[in-house]
Amino acid sequence: MRSLDRSRRLLAGAAVSATALLVTLTPAVAADNPAQDAAKKAQLHALLAAIDVTGSALDSGQESAINRHYALLDILRKEFPEVARKVSDPRQLEVTAKEAVVTEDGEVVSPETGKPLGKDELAAIEPPADAQASEASEEQETSEETDVDPNAPAEGDAALAVAGVRGGKWKMTHITYTHRSYFGNTIFKYHTYARFNYKGGKVRAWGKRYDMTSNEDSGVDVGGRMLNRKSKVPASSATSIMKRKVTFKIPVYGEYATVYPWAKVKVYGSGRTKIAGTGA
Repeated sequence: MRSLDRSRRLLAGAAVSATALLVTLTPAVAADNPAQDAAKKAQLHALLAAIDVTGSALDSGQESAINRHYALLDILRKEFPEVARKVSDPRQLEVTAKEAVVTEDGEVVSPETGKPLGKDELAAIEPPADAQASEASEEQETSEETDVDPNAPAEGDAALAVAGVRGGKWKMTHITYTHRSYFGNTIFKYHTYARFNYKGGKVRAWGKRYDMTSNEDSGVDVGGRMLNRKSKVPASSATSIMKRKVTFKIPVYGEYATVYPWAKVKVYGSGRTKIAGTGA
């Protein structure tokens, strides 16, 4: 799926008329009509089904699909505000990244300031005990990358260890994608953790990699890991990506959508990182 920045740029396109969409989805319901509950339930099912379809189409990057998806979410908020509190709205997605560097002397420092990190700062970067570690049997290895950080200072050649990595710096990354509803309620958070070793302009080795979810709403059902990929090292740059299956359920109405949150970190031999990912 496209990056969060790409999604936001596409949202700047012309809006689709929510009124027109509502006309196509809303059954005619008169006041005090005994069939009102059934009709409203049918309307909700139609809306959720349409939101699931348009949400899956967001990958296409087409403005019409993106605008229709968000117009449908706007209708859901208006017609079924309580349900909208539990439905993921990609416009509310928040992305954070915390990082630390382990120096060749074994000191854990901030990559921005170079100052040692306290216990609380380190705890926000290290994976908790319930994070799921990557298993070698499920990992997919992609080709060696050759991208070089253009802003990296010149360094001498790295002595790459074949049987094991010695020296160099280790960098730890913790990426969090917080998924919220139309009203800003947290539905769940998707976390990935990755370590890599770098020196002399090369990514020399991958360390432990993890993923997990937290802060799940009662309607969230977390499934298995769908993707676990890392590129071959040593190399000038390397990429790690993980993806999960998450199903959303609404009380009474049942399951209404499945999303596949993923997070990617691209790392350079200079130690610089670049992240991407999404929640739908």
